[in-house]
Amino acid sequence: MGKWLPGISRRSRARAQHRVSRLGVHMPAAPRPQFRQDLRERLMNGPDGDAPPVTVRRPRARHRARSMLFPRLLSLTMAVSMLATGLATYESVPGDTLYPLKRAAESTLLRLSTDDTERATRELRSASTRADEVEELLGSSGRAGGNLVGETLKAMEETTRSAVTSLTRVRRRDSKSAGTLKRFVQKQRNQIEGMLPRMDEEDQRRANGYLNYIEGLAPPG
Repeated sequence: MGKWLPGISRRSRARAQHRVSRLGVHMPAAPRPQFRQDLRERLMNGPDGDAPPVTVRRPRARHRARSMLFPRLLSLTMAVSMLATGLATYESVPGDTLYPLKRAAESTLLRLSTDDTERATRELRSASTRADEVEELLGSSGRAGGNLVGETLKAMEETTRSAVTSLTRVRRRDSKSAGTLKRFVQKQRNQIEGMLPRMDEEDQRRANGYLNYIEGLAPPG
């Protein structure tokens, strides 16, 4: 047992040796088989115990890119489609499929006018658009058939008369409104006079009556 510390009696040494000898009888000479099996599995599986490592599968980057690309392409397609429809509506002329939508948009803007001056300005703009449409109809073969030119001239005259009537309800006509009206008359006169040779007799009569009206710019009495 080796050397004992000084100061310990023989009786104490004998009692300690007896306890050690009895302990040795109950202790196995080698580790138990179950202990060795558990230890082997722990050493083979790593420091985290006998549980096998968990593999986390991450979604492929290509799959994520495709799932994000589809909504973007859909939004872009819808935006381009709406833009193309808006441009086609704006450039439509009488006889086109989208032309009623164009006129409906103009009517909506007129209803949203806050006062007579604003309404008159929008009506003059619409009348100028009708003149452009007449010129487009006369310059396009096959589009001037029927009575599209005459109907457009009539709509132009009615819109202009409504604009002038709205201006007469304004107590004080400012310089801006007067200048807008003057420029409108000049443009309409030059544009319509240039289209007269391409009109038939009935449309020429209507156009000349409109020119006489805008020269005086007076509402019908």
